[in-house]
Amino acid sequence: PDGIVRLSEQAGLDMLRYPGGTVANLFDFRRAIGPQDQRKCQTSGGFANGRFASTDSRFGPDENEKYVRSIGGETMMMVSAINQSAADAADFVEYMNAPADGKGTNPNGGVNWGDVRARNGHPKPYGIRYWEFGNEPYLVGQHYWWSGEATARLQQFIEGGWQRQTAKDASYQDNDGLFRGCDLATRRQGTGEPNQEYRVRFAPIALPGDDEGAAGVGDGPIAEPVLRVAGSPWQRVASLAGQASDAHVYTVGKADGIVRFGDGTHGAVPPAGASLSIEYTSGIHQGYVAFRKAMKAVDPSIEVCSGWGRPEFVEAMGSRPYDCLGTHSYSTPLADGTLTRYGNLQVAAARRDADLSDLRDRMARHFPDAATRPDLLVTEYGTLNTPAPAYEARLAHVLYLAAQVAGQLENDVRVSINSNTADLPQDDGSPDPANLFGSPPDFLMTGRAHMLGLYATMAGGHVVKSAVTGNPALTAPAGTYAALRVVSTCNGGVIRTMVVNRDAEHTVPADVALPGKGVTGTVSVSTVNGASVESYNAPDHPRDISVRVSREKADQGVLSHEFEPHSVTLLRFTGQGRACGS
Repeated sequence: PDGIVRLSEQAGLDMLRYPGGTVANLFDFRRAIGPQDQRKCQTSGGFANGRFASTDSRFGPDENEKYVRSIGGETMMMVSAINQSAADAADFVEYMNAPADGKGTNPNGGVNWGDVRARNGHPKPYGIRYWEFGNEPYLVGQHYWWSGEATARLQQFIEGGWQRQTAKDASYQDNDGLFRGCDLATRRQGTGEPNQEYRVRFAPIALPGDDEGAAGVGDGPIAEPVLRVAGSPWQRVASLAGQASDAHVYTVGKADGIVRFGDGTHGAVPPAGASLSIEYTSGIHQGYVAFRKAMKAVDPSIEVCSGWGRPEFVEAMGSRPYDCLGTHSYSTPLADGTLTRYGNLQVAAARRDADLSDLRDRMARHFPDAATRPDLLVTEYGTLNTPAPAYEARLAHVLYLAAQVAGQLENDVRVSINSNTADLPQDDGSPDPANLFGSPPDFLMTGRAHMLGLYATMAGGHVVKSAVTGNPALTAPAGTYAALRVVSTCNGGVIRTMVVNRDAEHTVPADVALPGKGVTGTVSVSTVNGASVESYNAPDHPRDISVRVSREKADQGVLSHEFEPHSVTLLRFTGQGRACGS
């Protein structure tokens, strides 16, 4: 809608992640393109509609690009690491990035996806640079077909492999069920009808002998599927043709995981209400290494990021090439009581800085040459399991996020994406005032959006060293933190200094000086603030957190400014280019 475009421009939003988070884990782009009334369903990877539930494809990659281009931004595109192959991901790259000239330009063979895009109304390639493989595969809720054992799961993520799926050791309820369509949440029972057809949750299916000569990690030699109808085992056969009418047999498609039963003439029919279960081996899947190779063969200019953004991935890959690492930087608020929780969050922000610094150091050890070193990206950040309604909308949370972005700048994070653009209303139907723009129908600029709008003006510059002396120390149960969090950048001769005053109760006066040169002329001052750390914007009070802009003059080359309690302030110095190198 026009309102979202206007707010996105106001906030300086210029990078989106599509289709985003768990939504991407089971996403198939081919079902989300073309005329909207002809599109097919998707399976939700979680959160949206519930894990494994059927969802629609109305907002496809072409709609996303229309929105992104209307605000002058870019997309970080995600590919499924679960139910797709490396060739499928390469097709997606071709659809988004390959030229459409009608002359057979078709880097991945098969369907000419560039021409398909042109027929869908988009002749010019989109030129997506960043692609991400996987989303939080280290979390229990996103193990999918992978092993429950961490070391094996990491190797499967990198190299591919196979894994037995059973009811006993699965991460999910009904993992041994049979399903239909995009609904992989509702296990099916026999219908009593001929020619019943179902699907497993995690295709493809590996059968005995498929592991011979195959690289990958599994749980030993691949075993035969075990399918039961009403508790009794049925036998897998190559074909139902010629089977006896009462034969308890079935066929299974290796690639699509489709299970088929007989018609009562050739093979028995599972009776109505009969329980259906199958233990099988999911695989053989490909991992990050194969996906990256196939995708870059279509477009060598892209960067394929690993969504396993943790130290164990860096160490497991060693010096093997990967383009970028997408990490998620979350904290969980500790304790109750407004100021206690608030202070603990500020301590947590410093710990997230340390996490980023650790990843950078590890990557540097494996890639001493900075020119070959993978980029570090933060593709989600914020808080988890927040303890109070609208907590993520409150100024306390805005200040925590502001401190995190300062650390991202200092750690040379190339892309920073903050959770969701908008969200659904809350369970009781009331608006959700969090994320960037709240929820429909009354989208609005949240405190988070105002703060990130200030940071957006610092993008594209380089960090210059900032030093703070006499910075008041504050104490929380989780540790101590400095009142002022400061970061500075230079871009085109303009120095910008962001100052986050995390003291919830006190003004902090400070003198600001530039190295090697006094402050001259007027300084633009933009301040995001509200009445208290509990303030937040909502449809019926949309300006409780706002931005005030003023101009101030230095005295004898020094800017003296009183930083308000619980505030985020951007100082913009012009004509100070000589100080940029310090």
